[in-house]
Amino acid sequence: MNEWGGKMNNKIKQVIAIALTMISIDALYNFDALSKLGIVSKVYASESTSVYLKNLSLNKSDIDFKEDTFYYDVKVDNDVDEIKITAKPKSDDATVSIDDDFVGENDNYRKIVSLEKGNNVVRIKVTNDEDYKIYTLNILKGEPDKDNIYLNNINLSNGSINFSKDITNYNINVKESADKITIGAVPDSDMYDVTIDGAKANKEDGYKQTVDLIKGKNLIIVKVKNNKNNDQRSYTLNINRENSLDNRENQDDIYLDYIKVDDRKINVVENETEYDLNLDENTSQVDVIAEPEKLQYTVKINDKIVEDVDKFKDVVTLKKGKNRILIKLQDLENNQQRIYTLNINVGKVEEVATNKDIKYNQWVFDNSAWKYNDSTGAPLKNTWFYDKNTGKEYYLQADGTMAVGWLLNNGKWYYLDSSGAMQKGWVNTGGIWYYLNPEGIMQIGWFKDVDGKYYYLQQNGAMAKNTQVGGYKLGNDGVWVK
Repeated sequence: MNEWGGKMNNKIKQVIAIALTMISIDALYNFDALSKLGIVSKVYASESTSVYLKNLSLNKSDIDFKEDTFYYDVKVDNDVDEIKITAKPKSDDATVSIDDDFVGENDNYRKIVSLEKGNNVVRIKVTNDEDYKIYTLNILKGEPDKDNIYLNNINLSNGSINFSKDITNYNINVKESADKITIGAVPDSDMYDVTIDGAKANKEDGYKQTVDLIKGKNLIIVKVKNNKNNDQRSYTLNINRENSLDNRENQDDIYLDYIKVDDRKINVVENETEYDLNLDENTSQVDVIAEPEKLQYTVKINDKIVEDVDKFKDVVTLKKGKNRILIKLQDLENNQQRIYTLNINVGKVEEVATNKDIKYNQWVFDNSAWKYNDSTGAPLKNTWFYDKNTGKEYYLQADGTMAVGWLLNNGKWYYLDSSGAMQKGWVNTGGIWYYLNPEGIMQIGWFKDVDGKYYYLQQNGAMAKNTQVGGYKLGNDGVWVK
């Protein structure tokens, strides 16, 4: 290329550079100009900001709304039969539904929800093309149920529940893979109606409903009601669906603001994740508070989710000597986690030799038998243990070894298979059928299965068949022949 041509090219480059600079400056004031030229495209807010609510309000109660707090307990008077909910999204590209009914700008993002006596769960879903968030309101109308009406049992397709008809609140852990759960809730009487998460559970279906689960906390209300006198009782299932972080031990750059044990505040240092505390020997339990730097983080104390509405607090039972408390801080959106360890020594501080071979919170094979070491590295003894990895319950005996086969515990019989897992429902051992209720307890006497069939279980638990009991004939399958 000749000299003149080279100079000409340089001039052209200078003109283009000046033009682009002018356009760039103008773009600060007129973004649309660049869009029309095709130089840039419109930048939308990220999904993390567009699937939140801007505000959430109720006409019959006040709530302390925060956009990244997704669960609220609300109480209204017994004479409040309906409540107006307003849920405005933070971004115009998001849609809002309240209990699966779309609400938009024409509705002022409002819906009137009818309330029943006791607990009412309302879910508000904010959605865009990429993601969604769910806000949950647990609205208690009047006082907690105290009517003389009960469920006979609750059984789950995932997780474990030690059901007692007088206990109405349960915390349940399920694996991350469990995106649905089938809940069975059999009433004390066939005359009672049962609803599970707002849907009627029919007798012919075994009083069962299948419910979708999101990752993290899922609040499910099971109600039993006598329509003749309006007596009812609500059972609350707090189902925690695990996430992939629960099985990892990574330490990412997210932090707690502070840890508090009763009135003792521990200021968290950025690069320290383990803290020691000595308490008086008379201390049997403490309030542990783990305040996160950001409210969007999930906090777990010994695998139990604690929330802003509870001041990120849990009551922890302590034993004499060393107690190890794990606090997990998780940012589910960004797949980040930090684990803090709180070592609380109750009573006299004893020197303990360091042993790197001690295994914590895991199964160990010792002297031809399985044992489970707790958070201090000591084997569990004389106790039931729920293993969240298998979703099964096991019993560790007086010597710490895992029980198998038949087990007599507190006057009740249980059956544990060869892996040590507690069995439920029908089991056949030695050619004889036995029935174990949802808590794993062997049943005796007359028994009605979820399919409505009657069986008779003898005093040793064995199912009777091909015989008569009290004048009632039982067939070869053990079913009462009507």
